[in-house]
Amino acid sequence: LVLAVVMLAGCGDNAKIWRPDGSPGFMDMEGKKFLVMPADMRYLPGDKLALSAALFGGFIAEFGDAGISLQPVQPALDKIGLGDISWKLARGLTHAAFFHQTSQWDSCSGEDYSVVPNLVKTLIEKVAELLNMPEVKFDYIVVLHIDARGAGTIPGTLKLRVLGGMYDPMKDEIAVAIQWDQVTAEDVLLAEMANIGPKAIALMAGEN
Repeated sequence: LVLAVVMLAGCGDNAKIWRPDGSPGFMDMEGKKFLVMPADMRYLPGDKLALSAALFGGFIAEFGDAGISLQPVQPALDKIGLGDISWKLARGLTHAAFFHQTSQWDSCSGEDYSVVPNLVKTLIEKVAELLNMPEVKFDYIVVLHIDARGAGTIPGTLKLRVLGGMYDPMKDEIAVAIQWDQVTAEDVLLAEMANIGPKAIALMAGEN
């Protein structure tokens, strides 16, 4: 199993990247389609709608025409019991990768994570209907989550944790997982949300 700890400017002291056995160390994203999960964040101060919009805008922009956004159907996800799926997918994915060192959900049977495979299965079954796209096809499901971990040591700053990765629904396995911590000044939090998505995709793709 491939677990790398790399330096990434602006992402705190280090970022962790996990890839399965046999990975070349990068994601071949050429010609692929990506189902991009809604932006998810917890415990951040300020206007959550503005922060979420900035986070997701920077994230989805990295995919261009290859990205299929689920952000517009978040209310529909809520109605079918998938409103929290971005959080559970991000947390379950990184838990399986970094704690169990596996690309399979089977080894991830913790308190919240055992439900993830069924949630993903339901999402895949319902996504064409939710998007009103009967012929929708995608190669990977991509997720990004941020939560605040309390105040930084410098007044006016926040400690943030970023979790994310890509899941291959055809193989039913995790393709890449990422995680990093950073400290961000509260007065630039909105601007930083727009920067986190591109940094995350660069890590997943293997550009750093």
